[in-house]
Amino acid sequence: MDDDEFDFSDHDLDDLPANTLQQLETTAICATQHHRNDSAAHGSDYGLDDGDEVVNLDDEADAPGFAPAQQNYGYNPTNTDGNALYGDAMEVEEPPRQSQADVSKLLQRIKKLEQEKRRLNNNLQTATAEANKKAGEVDNLRRRAEAANRANEQRISAQQHAQRENEEKLQAERDSLRLELERTKDSNKFTENEVQDERLRRTRRAIPTRPKPAAAVPASPVATPKKAQKTLPIGDGFDDEDIVMASPSKRREKAKAATPKQAGKRKRQVFNDSPIAALQLSEPRERPKPPEPVPAPQQDGKLDIALLRHLWKDDHRFILLHRLLAHRSSNGTDRVLEALTQHAFPSQPQKKLSSMVYDALSSSGASPNARELAFRICRAFLKLWRQCLQENYYAPVYLMLDALHFVLACEPAKTAAELAVEIIPLIMDSVQLVAEPVYWGATGDKKKLTELFSPAQRQIASEIDVLDCLELLYLIATSCLSLPSPEAEALPRFWRTISSPWVLLLLNKAQPLPHISLMLRVLSTSPLSTSFGPIVSDDPREQANAESQLVSRLTNLFTDTLTTIPDPQEPSTEPIPDDRIWQLRLSVLDVLTQFSIPEHGSTFLAQHNLCVGRLVKYLNSCVMSLYTHPLSPNQDRKIASINATMKLIHHIVISNPGFAVKNKLDGTLGGHHAYKVCLTRLAFSEGLVLEAGIEPAVMDMASDILDENLGPEEGEEYMQVFSSGTSV
Repeated sequence: MDDDEFDFSDHDLDDLPANTLQQLETTAICATQHHRNDSAAHGSDYGLDDGDEVVNLDDEADAPGFAPAQQNYGYNPTNTDGNALYGDAMEVEEPPRQSQADVSKLLQRIKKLEQEKRRLNNNLQTATAEANKKAGEVDNLRRRAEAANRANEQRISAQQHAQRENEEKLQAERDSLRLELERTKDSNKFTENEVQDERLRRTRRAIPTRPKPAAAVPASPVATPKKAQKTLPIGDGFDDEDIVMASPSKRREKAKAATPKQAGKRKRQVFNDSPIAALQLSEPRERPKPPEPVPAPQQDGKLDIALLRHLWKDDHRFILLHRLLAHRSSNGTDRVLEALTQHAFPSQPQKKLSSMVYDALSSSGASPNARELAFRICRAFLKLWRQCLQENYYAPVYLMLDALHFVLACEPAKTAAELAVEIIPLIMDSVQLVAEPVYWGATGDKKKLTELFSPAQRQIASEIDVLDCLELLYLIATSCLSLPSPEAEALPRFWRTISSPWVLLLLNKAQPLPHISLMLRVLSTSPLSTSFGPIVSDDPREQANAESQLVSRLTNLFTDTLTTIPDPQEPSTEPIPDDRIWQLRLSVLDVLTQFSIPEHGSTFLAQHNLCVGRLVKYLNSCVMSLYTHPLSPNQDRKIASINATMKLIHHIVISNPGFAVKNKLDGTLGGHHAYKVCLTRLAFSEGLVLEAGIEPAVMDMASDILDENLGPEEGEEYMQVFSSGTSV
């Protein structure tokens, strides 16, 4: 801005008195001091009135060279006339004063204030640190108290759990003792009855039978006639001897007292003084009968022990039933038969399922043997299971599975094999209720996906344990496999009962991995001399079609992206861990290896359009994973997969003379490239670090296959690419 705009001139300034400038400075300082006092009185304009000390650097005590301005300078704020202002100022006679304070003292004052500020800040920091320390100690004490409370709660919970277990054990022992007591009472009753029967039998044997009357002998005419009977009680013309036992009207006479006879004595004593013994002239008329031996009284204790042993020997029929009565269900709290009392069918709400089991076990009168009792128990639970599926009442299905698992585990394998035809349809129907909605939900259909996560379907999935059903199926399969001559009876009958579409349903990539893994274990028992997998028909073409679909589904698992269907109610779905995927594919290799052992299976895998190509491509991906993800946590599984895949390919090749691997690679995208790379890599492997664990036999197998399909020049080129210096 130009100073000429104010229209001031040097001549106007020359007319002013000499002390005018000093007076103006004094007036300005006074006005400033007055404003500061007003601000201190009315508060800070910046909101700093919260206890902060306002230091006036112009304090009179600290600036002795500065004198306060007088109020009689003649300054009139209301006077806007410049001349009057200057005129009043000229009437001042007071000498000029120093206009500024001492700078050194002000600096000292400022330094003291800064020191005081630092001291206060240090005190504040110390107090803050002490407060934080106290707060940390309080927090530590609080955490320790919470940890102690949690420990006490856990200890109390453990004690309560132990107490409950002890009570359950005592209850079980009490029940066992009660059953033992009842069984002993029953045994004692049986013993008493048998003792009584034995005594009666022996008593009947000791009673002599009435001698038969001798045949009538005609009286001799020269014989002395009998003396006539003095009295004839009844003169009816009949012989009295015939009436004595038959006629009730015959008067009974008192029996005469017979002279007591003593064996070995005569009526008269003969005194013989001769020293020679008397000769026996003739045999006595009646030889004395030896007394019939009287059975010695048996001691009750010995008899009871013998009978109890006999009963115990036959009581093995009911050992299984006794064990089942004490067997606990999978929920871990109730026994199986006790838990059945909590359920009833919707069609018969007044009758508990336990009553139905009791009725089924007591329906036949004859006591079954141990094996018949096992069949009766299993069929009783199978009947309940079948009715559960018919009435869509799935809550007690797990109890049927618990009972069947227990009985079949206690019985020989033959029992499970004979019940396979009755159990397998129930297993398939139950598993399909859970597995089929999963398959349709994975297709991307929104309606099917909504049905999969509906409350009704969630309840079905929670009440039917698919793993438990598949474990029962695996138990039956292994039982059939363990029996002698499986080709003739049990195992073919088992796989004729299994449905092929049902197996393919469980091998779908959307199914949970534990379900797929268990189904693979069941499939490993299927190879026979003429088939593998489910036996759908006796027609070779239909059976070959079913086996082809099964092999295609199994080899698809090498390349399928295995993921779980995301639940809309879950915040996030975690991906399937890699180790579980590697393990699943190892199980697939194991099943295919089992298929290739019989001649039928090996020939079928070699003739399949996709099997060998997919195996080669999977082998290449396993080899490449050693270098793309070196020394990963799944290194052992990768090496195991390489060894298993190479062995399977080599077995298929040597089992089928004239078989060329390269001819089966046309139907697989990138099959020829994978064949050359993976086999060459294995053939020239050094087995160091990344390739450690690859078996030398596997390297030789890869080299043998390459020798049959590579020319000398091509082999030299691959050797230069995979030289020993490149192996890691």
